[in-house]
Amino acid sequence: MKNLLLLLAATATVGVAQAQTVLGTAQYKGYSKYIKAVDEYVPAPGQFVNALPAYEDGDDAAAMAAKCTAAIADDKGQFVTLGAYGGYITFHFDHSVANVKGQRDIYIKGNAFANNSEPGVVMVSKDVNGNGLPDDPWYEIAGSAETDRPGEVVYGYEVTYTKDAMNAVPWTDNKGGSGVVERIGIHKQEYFPLWLDSPLKFTGTLLPKNAVNNGSDERPYWNLKSYSYGYVDNLPNSDIDGCSIDLSWAVDADRSPVDLDAVDFVRVYCGENQSVGALGETSTEIAGAEDLHLEASVDAQGTASVATFENISLADESHYMFKPADAENMEYYEGAITSGRYKFSATYMDYSGYDMWTGFVVANYTDNVYAALDDQFKNAKGGGHKSANYAICYASGPCTVDVQAGEQGAVVSGFYVNNSAWVADAILHGDGMSGDGYTGTDGFRTGDWFKLTLTATKADNSTVTKDVYLADYRSESEADHYYIADWTWVDLSDLGAVKSIAFSLSSTRNGQWGMTTPAYFCIDDFGGVNDGSTNGIAHPAVSGGKAPVAKSRFTVDGQRIAAPQRGVNIIRMSDGSIRKVLVK
Repeated sequence: MKNLLLLLAATATVGVAQAQTVLGTAQYKGYSKYIKAVDEYVPAPGQFVNALPAYEDGDDAAAMAAKCTAAIADDKGQFVTLGAYGGYITFHFDHSVANVKGQRDIYIKGNAFANNSEPGVVMVSKDVNGNGLPDDPWYEIAGSAETDRPGEVVYGYEVTYTKDAMNAVPWTDNKGGSGVVERIGIHKQEYFPLWLDSPLKFTGTLLPKNAVNNGSDERPYWNLKSYSYGYVDNLPNSDIDGCSIDLSWAVDADRSPVDLDAVDFVRVYCGENQSVGALGETSTEIAGAEDLHLEASVDAQGTASVATFENISLADESHYMFKPADAENMEYYEGAITSGRYKFSATYMDYSGYDMWTGFVVANYTDNVYAALDDQFKNAKGGGHKSANYAICYASGPCTVDVQAGEQGAVVSGFYVNNSAWVADAILHGDGMSGDGYTGTDGFRTGDWFKLTLTATKADNSTVTKDVYLADYRSESEADHYYIADWTWVDLSDLGAVKSIAFSLSSTRNGQWGMTTPAYFCIDDFGGVNDGSTNGIAHPAVSGGKAPVAKSRFTVDGQRIAAPQRGVNIIRMSDGSIRKVLVK
């Protein structure tokens, strides 16, 4: 009873007392409350490492993460060990988990029981850059250790493990400590994770040792005391409140509260560095996780379903490209950029120092002048449709949008489209390449066209297509010739519910090696609404197709320059207007 009263007092002190949490529905609008997949599995050495899950010769990090997914995703309920201090696992759901104020948000299962707590610290992250990878800032869920054991928590703790094959694994820390992860007789396998390199270093919050010997040195009887709340594998799974976290408990590196509306990734790491006699190292295990309010998460996601690309943080006059931080030369990488409920494909290759990319990039350039390849991320208008950011697609490779809306997909209302600045320049002045009946300086003529084709895939794998002419000079009447040079609405509601949309480009301008018109187009407000600011693609976006282009460029003191120059450039357009552009 005394322990119970202490627990209630501690809970009331930190203001986390809540109504009893109950588990909600498993499916809602095609989404699941359970873990979808494991992104990373990086355990520290331990007696169950290479066994839960089992390592096999040739397994790499991706293979081991897949084995973890098979063990704990979709409520499989098997166990994954994290090893000693610092070992971690990262996972995600098929939706963003909303922070419902006043309620616990995520229930995470371990294998704790009375007097056998092996607490794991929880971290959460929001996919701010929208690339679908756990590479954004992380925030710790502040559990009760500071309240339960004031002044004993160690922040900024760092430990390094060094492999000593088939022996106890030595470690050192940044506090002058050292020791070993002892081998336990019944576990005969290698304790150091065989797919990871040595040394292995972890940094995080170190919880106070929770092991108490209630026996004697000769006949030890160990109790591993639990904390009040906020950790994984800390309390029995039957204690739903005790095994659940509130996203409102998130703090930054300075221990300041962070206001998160939702999170996309969850990471759990072992928070104890202790060896407990014959029990061996304290090692967090995880058996699954659930979104405690799936309906609220999905409905909240629906309110932010439009891809405005404003979730991608950009400096002024810049762009964001999917580019793995550890990209190796000549290696091909596939990724994505997420905005709203849509995932936009992206690929990357480091070609001896040059960025080779296809798919989507997010940008916010405000001028529409194309003078060199560095201008490839600009659009024919400059700026986004109604906000700063927009997306540009280079469709020489995979160029798809996945609709993240459950098994049946969803109706995509439409999107705003625009030509890139490069395409607009090629239409007016030629693309610099020669083809059948034209030279590189010939702009579009009667009979020419540039077309975007959308192929939508439905839940039953059937497809439907839609063509959008980004430039149309097919008419014999020059008055009917046009190209898109402003944000123009494309209605997709007639396609019905779709799972994905693939994009491809074609043109009448083709040379020996294929299309010579630059394979770019721009989009914004994907899944948004037609605000009537344009009349749709059936009409010229600019009367007669005569969009203003740069005719001359000057410095702020009136000196004419031949090419963009760092600083403020004054540009005289073909329609007589003057634009001021900052070149970085």
